[in-house]
Amino acid sequence: MLICEHVALAPLTTLGVGGPARYFVEATTEAEVIEAVEFARSRQLPLFVLGGGSNLLVADAGFAGLMLKIGIVGSWNFTTPHEDVIFTAGAGEDWDTLVAQAVEANCTGLECLSAIPGTVGGTPVQNVGAYGQEVSETIREVRALDLQSLQVRIFSNAECGFTYRSSVFNTT
Repeated sequence: MLICEHVALAPLTTLGVGGPARYFVEATTEAEVIEAVEFARSRQLPLFVLGGGSNLLVADAGFAGLMLKIGIVGSWNFTTPHEDVIFTAGAGEDWDTLVAQAVEANCTGLECLSAIPGTVGGTPVQNVGAYGQEVSETIREVRALDLQSLQVRIFSNAECGFTYRSSVFNTT
């Protein structure tokens, strides 16, 4: 894992404005995510987890902590014995690409969520929705890192606490 210093954040946001991060890392594995969180903790640095940067404004002064970009990519689908199709995707995977894959596989439930910018990992955080659909209607489970214990945990749909544009991931 490469931790960089004084990385410009403007190119990583939709609006293209903002100053640098004191420290920046793009984690491409769960182990790197944990290592980055440990780095921030050991130095008592503020930590900000960056997805696609679509809903992010960065001050011109930048960010004085560690900006952690989640770069875990890849997506897969499989059919269960009951003929349900289940999609699994890394948190850093482009959201619209996953939606396109679901549509291509003739699966319903995500099609109205096309063209929403961001990453797969960001969608359960704010319970992304459009045109009467919300991602909470199709998520079966979310694999997430507990920042207190540094243990990976599987959250069922119910445990995600989805409400309008909210979940346990942005309210705790």
